[in-house]
Amino acid sequence: MPDSPLEMSSNPFSQKAARFSESCARILVMRYESLGLLLASTRFGLFADWNILMSNELSRRQFLAGATAFALGSAVFGLPRRAFADDAQAGSAIVILHTNDVHCAVGEADEKGATPLGYSALASYVADRKGVFGDGNVTLVDAGDAVQGNVMGTLTQGQALVDIMNATGYDYVIPGNHEFDYGMPQFNHLVGSANATYLSCNFTDKRPEVPTLMFAPYAIQDYPLADGGTARMAFVGVTTPATLTASSPKSFWRSDDDHTCVYGFCEDDTGAALAAAVQNAVDQARAAGADYVVLLAHLGQDGSPDIWRSDALAKRCRGIDVIIDGHSHQEYVQVKQDAEGKNVIITQTGTQFSSVGQVVINPDSGTISASTPAFEATLLREARKSGDPAYVQEATFGRDASVQDAINKKVADVEAQTGTVIGKSEVNLYAFEDDDYTWAVRAHETNLGDFVCDAYLYYATNAGVMADIAFVNGGGVRANLNSGNVTKGNLINVNPFNNQLCYTSVSGQDLLDALELSASSLPESNGDFLQVSEGLEFVIRTDIDSPVLRSGSTFVGIDDAKERRVRRAKLHGKTIDPQVAYTLVCHSYYLVEGGGSYSMLCKNPVTLLGLDNDALMEYVQLNLRGVIGQEYAGAAGQGRIATQVGPDPDPDPDPDPKPKPEPEQPEPQPPANDVSDPKPLAPTGDDGALKAASAAVAAAAAVGAAAFATTHAETEDERA
Repeated sequence: MPDSPLEMSSNPFSQKAARFSESCARILVMRYESLGLLLASTRFGLFADWNILMSNELSRRQFLAGATAFALGSAVFGLPRRAFADDAQAGSAIVILHTNDVHCAVGEADEKGATPLGYSALASYVADRKGVFGDGNVTLVDAGDAVQGNVMGTLTQGQALVDIMNATGYDYVIPGNHEFDYGMPQFNHLVGSANATYLSCNFTDKRPEVPTLMFAPYAIQDYPLADGGTARMAFVGVTTPATLTASSPKSFWRSDDDHTCVYGFCEDDTGAALAAAVQNAVDQARAAGADYVVLLAHLGQDGSPDIWRSDALAKRCRGIDVIIDGHSHQEYVQVKQDAEGKNVIITQTGTQFSSVGQVVINPDSGTISASTPAFEATLLREARKSGDPAYVQEATFGRDASVQDAINKKVADVEAQTGTVIGKSEVNLYAFEDDDYTWAVRAHETNLGDFVCDAYLYYATNAGVMADIAFVNGGGVRANLNSGNVTKGNLINVNPFNNQLCYTSVSGQDLLDALELSASSLPESNGDFLQVSEGLEFVIRTDIDSPVLRSGSTFVGIDDAKERRVRRAKLHGKTIDPQVAYTLVCHSYYLVEGGGSYSMLCKNPVTLLGLDNDALMEYVQLNLRGVIGQEYAGAAGQGRIATQVGPDPDPDPDPDPKPKPEPEQPEPQPPANDVSDPKPLAPTGDDGALKAASAAVAAAAAVGAAAFATTHAETEDERA
């Protein structure tokens, strides 16, 4: 949402409008929840002024919510299938199509038979846009985190994804933090095999005396205009400095023996170094004749360090027209003010092809819009099966046959290696909330988080290690595990990083500090939120500020002047003792590399075990005897992690260690007129009625308990 008052349209369905001081361009930023609202907007004449380009970020869920209204509206209002403004601008506008955080969601059919968006649909859409605007006026870019996220990335170390992106026709890309997960040699190989140009103004090699950039900070592209002239567009790349801990830290070490960090991302304690690097690149691009500057950013907002958020960067810089963002897996189109008070569009498309973004810049009219109004929304959704009430025939753009063929071959190769069934699950295990999009495992306990941590713990136990606790970060759990047959590929998708498991000794104090760090971002989700193994229970108080101290993304310590959020931490019913040593099982990303800022967990030597996804397979086959059962039925887990608002309840008073004996009571005496064998009272039927009533109450209580359990289960299913 804009930070400054914006000119409001007289139409009641418009939400925000603004003027760029340089171009006097109107930008209308809309957010609507369904195409039904869009149709109402159309009916009221909102789109009558074609000089106003519509700004919209339409997700697959928003499209599905309005699909029925769209079908009715097409018949009633005769709506065109293309975006309203496109034909009017053909030949004069520049179109930038963008993706971010695809995480290997290439577009193969899922286990429900649904075919999501993917690279073949995107390639078809690119061809369509080129048909409208011209080949030279359409550019395809990606804002990072494309090559890691499921079994296809794991088995090929990202190469299959680069091959598919080459077939799709990307022009410019930037590295996200997960591009480095396979190590620096493999990263360099992937870059070398990519057809797209990599950009970054802040990824530096610190080995030379003067640090040097690993990539060009920007690229300038000329676009033909209808009048015969050209417009010059600069694309500048930037990657979050949090990459140093949000990817595998050892990727940036000098060697396994020398943990000196020899690469950097302009990190500091204030964000000034990052802003300076971006501003320097923008100034250079402007000096080289750029008419427009688009920043390709893997920075994000929610869950990102405040000093490195995309909206914070926008306020510290000048000369940027659009920020195409990534990293936080959000969907938004925003207008923010830069350091000079001028407006900047920031847009992001979520994750795993939940939507495709489009930026349209029209040099003739001076207008800039992010994404398109809704009538290319057939692309921006999942294609559901025809039996689904939300199904809409995908006919407008279809799928590019050559790209789909490349995808099918990669999928077949993966299936041949990972299709072996190793067990079954009686329940659904959740990484996502019930929208299949929002991460649950990064915000609260889930049954999948419980399952993964238990697998790690038992994997160590099977190896003869008397381990106490196991952790996994929410960001390391990447896919739901649905009921039915469980394959090797399913479990690799849950833990796709091939992280090395290990164990070490940690003090109770370091465990408590780690839990405090884990809870520090709540209620915002965070990839470093910890799921925990059986036996560990604790409560998080979410209504007070976190006492965690950081320098950038680095853990510094705990502010003892503040109250801790984590309380009542117990292991098998016993309070965690800060002075006692515990054996912790986790992956080397935390215990060796100090990833996610968990430096307190890598103080002592470690002993290596196997890979994380191997632990899941062994746990299913050996410990669970092939069946993930009802013990994991609750979507919200087994109650290991609870949250609390408000202070702790007063403890119960200690019982008196020596209770006073009660005084002896005299034996009761019968009344004087009593007889030794009193006449029984006449039967009234109350005894039978009382028994019947007791039975009825018990039956009602059982029915109520069953109803409560059903309702509770449904509620938990909705949350998970």
